[in-house]
Amino acid sequence: MLSEAFPSNHREDPLMSKPLPSAMTGCPFHAATAPAAPTAPESPSAPSPPLDPLLDPQLCMRPPGEPLPAPLRDHGGPLAAIFTRWLRQRDDDAHAPQKATLTRALLALSEDEVRSHTRRQAAIAMLAGWSHWSWAVPASTVASLLGLPIADLEAQRALHADLRAMAAGLGATADAAAVQAAGRAVASLLDALDDAERRAPDAPLQWALLRHAPPERWSDRATFTANRLALIWQSHEAGAALLGHAVMSWSRTGEVPSREALMRLAREGGAVRVTRRFDVRDDPPRAVTVPLAHTDTPFGDGAHRCPGQGLALSTAQIAMAWLAEQSDLSPPVAIAPLSLPNMDIPQFQESTP
Repeated sequence: MLSEAFPSNHREDPLMSKPLPSAMTGCPFHAATAPAAPTAPESPSAPSPPLDPLLDPQLCMRPPGEPLPAPLRDHGGPLAAIFTRWLRQRDDDAHAPQKATLTRALLALSEDEVRSHTRRQAAIAMLAGWSHWSWAVPASTVASLLGLPIADLEAQRALHADLRAMAAGLGATADAAAVQAAGRAVASLLDALDDAERRAPDAPLQWALLRHAPPERWSDRATFTANRLALIWQSHEAGAALLGHAVMSWSRTGEVPSREALMRLAREGGAVRVTRRFDVRDDPPRAVTVPLAHTDTPFGDGAHRCPGQGLALSTAQIAMAWLAEQSDLSPPVAIAPLSLPNMDIPQFQESTP
């Protein structure tokens, strides 16, 4: 589940937290709640039933001819170069086969591998307290599975700083300095991933990608490397939202959320709540907000269904199980969340165990 379709430096619209009245806002495809029984044979010219917005091929990730948000278009750099290659931002003919290879690679990860790396990152992150823990564990786990040497707090903090720089560069009002800083972060992370490929090709996720989704199955190596980085980026804000809400649930109930409970949290708005599409039937294409919360598909559906759903749920579940084993932790104290247009990310008071 990704947040790059929304500007990361925007704050929550007060209306966003209210229940959405239908399957989509700003969109003509509202599902009927209970169709009336027909009184006559259906006319051949009767309109077809409305499509689920997530399955509608006319609702695209980017407007035609506008592959980049304005700040990246205006200022360019490494972030712009990878943005146009991310599967999340594309609807081209190569999207489906490349998404399939990436999905196979993620399915090749074993639960034992994910458990080992998650528990290690959870233990490191808790040394800095709650405010760091829920942010660091998801992205640091994915980076570690890819072979990056995330062996201490300094490495976790450096990764987090790079990802926050990327988020700032993706903001709708990002200036040249923010886009350039994001580009430096991207370049650093791409170098680290290339180094990990050379140094630790047997790291679980690196190995799975090289075996099941190698560079030759992508348009070019740059597209392979862009989507390898996307796995870390996509675990950043969305992963912190899900894990943060899991921490809050555990703090209230004393129960470690099961995988089913984590899915329920996601459905209730504890992960990415909405996604955005562009309706290409309109000229110019109209931005459309599609809810994910309060649906059966909180990780999306159709061509852009999140391929990392299993990894995200496993990481959160394993991290919470590790947490429940720690008997000497001070309880977390929640403060105002970081509110983004598509999710709320729980925040906690600075504290140390």
